[in-house]
Amino acid sequence: MNTRQPIQPNTTPAVLSLSFSASRNRFICGLADGVRILRSDNCLATYQPSTTDPDSPFTGGIALAEALDDRCIAFVAGGRTSVGKESVVIFWDCLLEREVQRLEFAEPVKGLRLSGKWMVVVLQERSILFAYQQLQEPTPPPENDTRDSGDDDTRTKTAAQTTEESLRGPNKVHALHPTSSNPFALISLRNDLLVLPAQSIGQIQLIPLPSGSKRVLRAHNTALRCIGLSPSGNLLASASEQGTLIRVFNTTTLDQIAEFRRGVEKAIIYSLAFSDGERWLACTSDKGTVHVFDLRPPVSEPPAGVPASQSNKSTSQSHRKSSSNPTAPNPHRLSGGRPSSTLSGRSSPTTATVQTQQTGYHGSIQEYYGLRPPPTMPSPNPGVSAVAAFKQSSWAPKLLKDVRSVASAPFIMGEEGPYWQGGSSHSWTTAPGGVRKRVRNPVRALPADPTGKPVKGVVAFAPAGGEDGREDDVGAVLYVVGGGTDARWECFDLVPREGGGWVLVRRGWRGYLGRQFVD
Repeated sequence: MNTRQPIQPNTTPAVLSLSFSASRNRFICGLADGVRILRSDNCLATYQPSTTDPDSPFTGGIALAEALDDRCIAFVAGGRTSVGKESVVIFWDCLLEREVQRLEFAEPVKGLRLSGKWMVVVLQERSILFAYQQLQEPTPPPENDTRDSGDDDTRTKTAAQTTEESLRGPNKVHALHPTSSNPFALISLRNDLLVLPAQSIGQIQLIPLPSGSKRVLRAHNTALRCIGLSPSGNLLASASEQGTLIRVFNTTTLDQIAEFRRGVEKAIIYSLAFSDGERWLACTSDKGTVHVFDLRPPVSEPPAGVPASQSNKSTSQSHRKSSSNPTAPNPHRLSGGRPSSTLSGRSSPTTATVQTQQTGYHGSIQEYYGLRPPPTMPSPNPGVSAVAAFKQSSWAPKLLKDVRSVASAPFIMGEEGPYWQGGSSHSWTTAPGGVRKRVRNPVRALPADPTGKPVKGVVAFAPAGGEDGREDDVGAVLYVVGGGTDARWECFDLVPREGGGWVLVRRGWRGYLGRQFVD
């Protein structure tokens, strides 16, 4: 008989998956021993089923969980103490405490998404769309209740019972959409728009529901790492596996409307989120920083020493389309709008002097013959720094001209090791020669992350109708949630900075795996 106590318990308190509901009023976490729904504004639990009932599906680990609201959730079993299959999706009614629908697939499920009309199951190379249907017909009232007895209480109870027995669930396959290999379960569902990776690397397919006539756009040259839709579904943000650039597209025209630089070093983008007013875009990465970008185009100011009328004229000309005849000569503004071929009657370029009206700048030979336009600001204002003047020049690299975040702040990443799910890192085995050998155990993978790292940096803006909701012009409130064994909820305020600009301030944080106390 083995009486030794294990060094580590079989179940380590840990969060295996995290997801915000469609309304962003709740977020759900799949635990190593069950599931839990919490409020987004104060991180207090609203639903936590019992894990002691042997007949309950929550007695083991939950690898994936998605909440529609406080009543309906969908989950997939997983983890070290799983009591179910990783290929089975269970649709659960939290009010009735019963299983509504069970769907089994031929391969492990990578991700889930829920809305009021649809449920999407993400597999390795395809995604299946399910529509809701009536699962159980309401029980008709007894004949004696239809008589005019005048008992209003009895009629009210009968109507409530009939409504309670009426169940709806996602049991009808609506469509199947093939994708490229999707190990990180990239998907976004807003209203009647579904966004998935396309079958080519770096491309995204947009599928309007229920028609299903998809459109494809090329977002990046490398594989996708994160995608996100705005609450209205009008904007789409994407990031590649490089994690340096974030691009925003219009889902109606498929035009790229913005490009932001998160940083220079390669990073893993965890999450992307839009505000309700579609002005702010939040981004989190494995660098432990949350960035906020402003989607409103900045007001262009003319450079120092250049009149506003001249700047506006050059700006309008730069946005015009080029001539259909590429061999046609280009008029030069220093030659009075005449082509460069008309300059043959002038004196030698070694003795000629080209001088602008504002400064005593002498043009080069190429500028004299119209082969190159003169610099926009040949003599910078003394109040302009050298770096600012270099950014405005045509020789500046794109890295210096990229738009960066208006505010950023660090969030808590935790200090989990590679074996945060529990279990030992090494084990002993016998080699073919009969020698005992110590080998390293593989890290247990997660459904949406083959590396097995804990989920971190899931970000969302406070809904406009909530307690923390604000207009985009006055700022915003952000929630950043992390999983693993050091699971924390953090709240940030985006407020105006004195003197202009914006600043991101952390309001507070809370660990939600232990006991909770109400303020």
